[in-house]
Amino acid sequence: MKRRDFIKCGFGGAGLAVGSGLASGADNSASPSGKSVYGHPWWVKMIPRPKLAVDDHVYSRFKASNNVFGSFSRYYGMENRKKLMQESRDKTIKYYLEKRPGYRLEDRALADAAWVISRLGGLNRGTRAWTSKSVRTPEQRGVENYKGNPEEAAQLIKAAARYFGAATVGITMLDRRHINSQEREKEIVFEPAGEPYEDEEKLVIPDKCTYAIALSVQMSLDNLQCSPTAISSAGSSMGYSRCEFLVAGLAQFIRGLGYVAIPSVNDLGSSVAIGVDAGLGELGRTNRLITPEFGPYVRICKVLTDLPLATDKPIDFGLLEFCKVCKRCAEACPSNCLSFDDYPSFQVKGEWNNPGHLAWFEDSPKCLAYWQESTSGCSICIPVCPWAKKDKTMIHEIVKATSAKIPALDMFFNTMDEAFGYGRQKSADKWWSLNLPEYGIDTTQGKG
Repeated sequence: MKRRDFIKCGFGGAGLAVGSGLASGADNSASPSGKSVYGHPWWVKMIPRPKLAVDDHVYSRFKASNNVFGSFSRYYGMENRKKLMQESRDKTIKYYLEKRPGYRLEDRALADAAWVISRLGGLNRGTRAWTSKSVRTPEQRGVENYKGNPEEAAQLIKAAARYFGAATVGITMLDRRHINSQEREKEIVFEPAGEPYEDEEKLVIPDKCTYAIALSVQMSLDNLQCSPTAISSAGSSMGYSRCEFLVAGLAQFIRGLGYVAIPSVNDLGSSVAIGVDAGLGELGRTNRLITPEFGPYVRICKVLTDLPLATDKPIDFGLLEFCKVCKRCAEACPSNCLSFDDYPSFQVKGEWNNPGHLAWFEDSPKCLAYWQESTSGCSICIPVCPWAKKDKTMIHEIVKATSAKIPALDMFFNTMDEAFGYGRQKSADKWWSLNLPEYGIDTTQGKG
């Protein structure tokens, strides 16, 4: 069935009618663009706390060396890891010689080049340095620090973040449990310091840094649909490079106002947990953040600060109910690392999971092993998600709104999404002839 036939058919018409009815019931804060003042589509609901519960007696700060990269050798054994890496190198050469689309020299050169800005950063290094001598402070300008109220300051931060490339922005009070307990074999501690600093034993975050700014950056869905090839990897690595520029620019802006700013991408703590608290999205079956605007094809980063800011709330757009019945990501996962359970659980899969919160936990080492097998990483779970839509036509927005409000239709929408062929892998060879916009994405999507 083609999409136009679906729209004409009885249930498609009913879906439009339902969507129209939902639209007529939008709250009064909706703008002419269909967005609430909060910034999300009108059908996104604000809630006091995230829907997936946290066990306060268990949830605590995570030891970064237990992440999948640190756990991989313990899970598979060092010899097996060496074997996987050697097999990956051998395949890479074989694919070069075969000139296999998606794995050729030009494909891999593109993926490597897209990392260029990301490789300038690191925990308290380069673009992610915790202080900067180059910024002109208010004192150097001969004026006082910025004195706007928290609401005005939040508006400034969100405008600046969008200017530096953020797709969406949310602000929350920092839950210190989201910050890792250690990284680079140094303890991360909070102290009553004036500025963040690092010595031989520890990384120090000032106690006064009580706010976290969560930021999302779009990735190119055209790239990710070529997974698992180097073309897909380029989409991911470009997302990381754009995150790097975003957090560096926003941190410098905050310092220029006279306040502390600590930029972070995947380091320091859980960007996903902070993003959920700040209302960027919900935690999905992939155990990753899914946003109402872009689904899972985003990278998440954050900035910690002492600038007083008005905060946002967690959101509910029906994702939990949708993920319970969908399972498309788990079905498509070539490494079988994603959960098929109907309901999220407190039961972790291994030390790479931080216990104490409800989630669909994943077998991350299996995923990483497939990265080695594929020679170029994997993002298959992202484009197959029904919430991953580059096409922002009315029918998709109506489907999203209806799904958010009427969970009973979730399975139907999932079935129709698959029938229309959304999320299917595309030819990496054809990517080079696409007439793509800047960064391979439509940067107007999700904008207010």
